[in-house]
This record gives sequence, C-alpha cells and structure tokens, in this order.
Amino acid sequence: MILFYVYGSGLGHLNRILSYIKIRKIELSSCIILTNSQHKKFLPQEIKMMCYPDSFFKDHELFFSTLIRCIEKYAVYEFVVDVFPCGFYGELSILDRVNVKKTIVTRILKTSYFDKYSCPHYDDLILLEKGIELDYYKYSNLIYLSIQEDFEYSKQKLPLKEPFFFIIHSEPKEEVIQLYKLAQLYQKNNEHIYIQTFSKITEFDEEDVTLIFSKKPILSLLERSAKIFTACGFNTFFATQDYRQKQHFLPFKRRFDDQFKRKKYNPL
Repeated sequence: MILFYVYGSGLGHLNRILSYIKIRKIELSSCIILTNSQHKKFLPQEIKMMCYPDSFFKDHELFFSTLIRCIEKYAVYEFVVDVFPCGFYGELSILDRVNVKKTIVTRILKTSYFDKYSCPHYDDLILLEKGIELDYYKYSNLIYLSIQEDFEYSKQKLPLKEPFFFIIHSEPKEEVIQLYKLAQLYQKNNEHIYIQTFSKITEFDEEDVTLIFSKKPILSLLERSAKIFTACGFNTFFATQDYRQKQHFLPFKRRFDDQFKRKKYNPL
C-alpha cells in the first residue's frame, strides 16, 4: 500500500494527489489517504480514507504512533507527502525514523515555512511548478512532473446567459466576494456572472449572478466566458492554463502557500 499525507481544509490538496495517483498509474485500491479534509466524499470509494481533526496533527506523539501502526497494519511501502515536507505543524519532523520510501510532492511555499521547520530527507522530490527553492529540501532524486494534462473538467450542461464572466474559487466566502467585486469593475455589457464555489453565499442579486456547486471546473464556462476571475492557488492556476488570455488573477495571502510567487514565476 501507499500512504498519502494530505493536509489542507480545501479540495485542492485532494485533487492534486488524485491527479498524481492517476499520472503515476497507481491502483486506487492500493492507496490510503491520511487527511484532515472534509471533502473525502469527492474521492473514489476504492481509496481508503483516514480522516482526523486538526488536533490530531498537532499532537506529534499521537500522530507518529498512529502513522507507525498504519504502516505496519497495511504493509505500507511508500509514504507520499503533499506539499508540507515537515507537516503543517512540524508533525513530520520524525520522518527520518520511518523506514519506508519517502516521496514529497512539492508546491511553492513561503521561505518562512522553512525558518520554522527543517525538512527531513526524501528519496524522491516531485517538482510540479516553477519557483520552488530546492535548497530548502533534502532529497536523493529529483523528478519533474506535470499534472496539468490530467485535470478533469465537468461536461455539465447549462443554459448559459451570454455574454458572461466566470468566477471559480472554492472558498472562503470572503475571497469569493472579493473576486466578484473585481469582476464588477470589468462589466460593460451587463455581463451575467457565474460563480463556481463551495461557499454558502447569499449576498448576490440572483438576477445578475448564478451560483454553481461543482468539484470540477465546468468546461463550457471556461470556453465561452468573456473573462475568467480566479485566485492563484495551485490547482486552479494549472486547470485554467489554456485560458490565460481572458483570465484575471487575484492572489490571496496564505499561511505557507505563496500565490504571489506562483503568479510571478509561472507562465501567464
């Protein structure tokens, strides 16, 4: 079995790992995901899920003992870490004591993360985007991998009101509202606004805005929109790469993820 450490409240972390699993052609039934995400219902049922609250990850002793039991019980031969090389709370600082193959799937992080935590040694480092500072990592093998080609898009049919703008941002609600205000600045032809999100929002005029709840970017909205408004998170950034000419970014501050650096170093 392969055990995946996926820390993050949004759907982006799970989507990235699911794309990684598909690209590496890993059998779903051989995967275990250890996560705090509440979006587990969006993943294939063949994947075994181990969901814990944030308090579990903050308790380093409990986390480590659970990790070791899981490795032994399921005969785990590889431990794959999503993004945070030392864990979100430093809970992976003991990873050098774990005797299985260790892989880190990287994403741009602020240097302040590495001021706080020291990276354990990984056998494989998977490089997914430009702007990652490798000097902060300890690894044996460097592997370049693109997951853009494996993003899945929704073919959902909608009676579209054209012309329209498309906002795609899962959460939080406050950031969705900021993207909406940005879109309003560009309205010249009474464009309708479609918002794909997971946030529960009631502030919008229903005649001007259509809210859509979907886990995958909707292809028809991407293709036929006059403009697209997004943040600069990893998954959305690469899932919308083919539509850069009409896309407007609004990077947001994150504790460790650096959306501003992603926009700077990756092609727009």
